[in-house]
Amino acid sequence: MELWGELQRTREELEKLQQELTGSKKVKKTSENSSIPPSVGIKAETEKTAKKKGFGHSKGGRKLSTEPDQIIISQAEICPHCESQVDKAEQHLHAVYEKIELPKIVPIVTQIRQYGGKCSNCEKSYVSAVPVGMEQGSPFGRSIESLATYLRYSHAISYERMSQIMTEVFNVKISEGGLAELFKRVKSRLEPQVQGILERLQSSRNQYVLTRPVPESTAKMNGNGYFKMQKFVSM
Repeated sequence: MELWGELQRTREELEKLQQELTGSKKVKKTSENSSIPPSVGIKAETEKTAKKKGFGHSKGGRKLSTEPDQIIISQAEICPHCESQVDKAEQHLHAVYEKIELPKIVPIVTQIRQYGGKCSNCEKSYVSAVPVGMEQGSPFGRSIESLATYLRYSHAISYERMSQIMTEVFNVKISEGGLAELFKRVKSRLEPQVQGILERLQSSRNQYVLTRPVPESTAKMNGNGYFKMQKFVSM
């Protein structure tokens, strides 16, 4: 009984102390202990934090180039207020900033004039050899093939839009049919490398196969459904 009474007195004292603390110290209302929505507290903290951040070259932002293509030195010759002459040696650096522009994109057109004739010794016809990559055929070189392949397979640009981009941005007129033939040439050159990759995959111990259809897949091929990479171990 004495122990029970002691426990009761201790509980009453704890409740009294808790009431005193609650009355003297106001608890900050949050979304966890009140009906305040979570977005209110988050918004206030975000705005407070954003004020501390600076913008521009002096407090962050884009870094200046270490090797700019050109530098413009701007120094005053006369005072803009009284039009008196000013000494350039007495002027100090006020600001350093940059302006970035793209050069005008103009295609480089190389015209090949290939000569030939008939040998006076063996009386056989011949034509002169041309540099590698300058053979007769498509007028579009490797740089255009690389650009078109990148736009098509990295950014999924359609033939119609790509033809428009090549004309309006790069000043290269190429039709949708021309793009199709271009990709055929690229594919034929890449086939040996692709075949080598497939052979290495097939000969390795850990191999992968494509199975379809699976809803959680991230790859889509030819609009025929979704594929998933599954791993299996060859024995």
